[in-house]
Amino acid sequence: MKKTVSFFLSFVLLLSAVFCVPGFSAAVYKPDRKLYSQAYMLLSLDDPSFPVVAEKNQDKRMYPASLTKIVTTMVVLNKVKDLSQKTKVSQSAYDAVLGTGAQTAGLKVGESLTIEQLLYLTMVHSACDACHVLAEFVSGSTDAFVAEMNSWVQSLGCKNTHFVNPDGLHDPNHYSTAADLAKITLKALQNDTFERISTTVQYKYKNTTFTHTNLMLQSGYVSYYYEYASGIKTGSTEEAGYCVITKASKDGYNYLAVVLGAPLIDYNSDGYVEKCSFIDAASLFDWAFDSLKYTTLVSESDVIDEVPVENGKDADAVQLVAAKDVNTIVPAGLDKSAVIIRAVDKPESVQAPVEKGQKICKAEIVYADQVVATVQLVAANRVELSTFLKILNAVKAFFSLTVVRIVLGAAVLFVLVYLYLFIRNARRKSKRRAEKMRQYEEMQTSGNRARRTCRPRCIDKEKYGVAIRNIPGAGALYPPAYPGDVIKGCFVFDLRRQLR
Repeated sequence: MKKTVSFFLSFVLLLSAVFCVPGFSAAVYKPDRKLYSQAYMLLSLDDPSFPVVAEKNQDKRMYPASLTKIVTTMVVLNKVKDLSQKTKVSQSAYDAVLGTGAQTAGLKVGESLTIEQLLYLTMVHSACDACHVLAEFVSGSTDAFVAEMNSWVQSLGCKNTHFVNPDGLHDPNHYSTAADLAKITLKALQNDTFERISTTVQYKYKNTTFTHTNLMLQSGYVSYYYEYASGIKTGSTEEAGYCVITKASKDGYNYLAVVLGAPLIDYNSDGYVEKCSFIDAASLFDWAFDSLKYTTLVSESDVIDEVPVENGKDADAVQLVAAKDVNTIVPAGLDKSAVIIRAVDKPESVQAPVEKGQKICKAEIVYADQVVATVQLVAANRVELSTFLKILNAVKAFFSLTVVRIVLGAAVLFVLVYLYLFIRNARRKSKRRAEKMRQYEEMQTSGNRARRTCRPRCIDKEKYGVAIRNIPGAGALYPPAYPGDVIKGCFVFDLRRQLR
């Protein structure tokens, strides 16, 4: 059923937030359909990242019922290479399901079957007795086989899954989640034998034709039949409700649906109760086929951003372009002008040389406040290295170091202090020289004045018997001599000296 663009745009307003699932990344949308299951996931199989396009309670622990048999089958396929090998039904394998009400293939003790036959009975008919025969063949005991089941799912990163049996009969400690079951199924679908067995609609063993328990594959079930569906496994217990994991393909689009905890209700109000696991799976597929389309949001070499280049010879920046086309699932009729592309973890700059195609950072593609895809950004062209700029910037960088700045500051301060002290001392010496000159000039002036007003006294050196010092031709005299006195023909001119 097709939706008009106007109707779909109103739906777009109901887009949910982005949910983070290990191994998956994409925008998650809210289907415009009534869904009854407690948990579900819808994943695209057309992208190697397997984006989740719709989900509810994907990490909630649920009882998987016979979905467990997907793991049972994979452990066998991982361990047994020759599926033509035969094994016999043991008494312990027969007793394991006796009286449980579990679905069986009616195997008898001592009956011989090939491993391949047992796998078909396990996946197509959901035969619990076949599971226990396989477990004993592969691991020697059911307990040892279950340990291998748990080890295998843990290796896939399933942190919320634990098994206690190979058939899925109820146990409080036997649980999984929609997200973990999606991982398990995606891994299983990589095995060609698994896909062949799990998508077989009818399998004949002896005189009995077994039909796949996925009623979406049966055209006789009008309420459930979905012409685009294929495989994979169903499950149900009173505690688990109705569960199904199946895939569908239409018009080149391929999806995987995981539905858990669906009720049994009269959803049409026609007096007939229906298994809502099949109803919900079909609704999810119809919604995706009608409402979602793959669209090229970014083309290879589209310029997204740019980043500065240090030491570039011919350019100081380089453009960032998309490394490849980005095709992702978005609502049909998407307005590309509403798409935002933003660089993530873009460096402040890059060092030359920069090679064309060099990875720089990534960009997020955002629509309706959701990250719908990411793309690698690369350099659009080559930028050569400038040796001169490299040296210049290295020098700048050196002098920008804190230690270097401190040392240089201390050196400048030392020089300034030294110059200050040198200049101050020079000025003091100059003042002292000027003072001496002034005193000398005053002395000369005073001596001249004394010679003009007084007659010089003659002091007899030999009378006083003293030595003459510090005056050329004269010494210290006693009693004191004064300027203008004549000492044996020597003129006294030094006023600072006391002659004694």
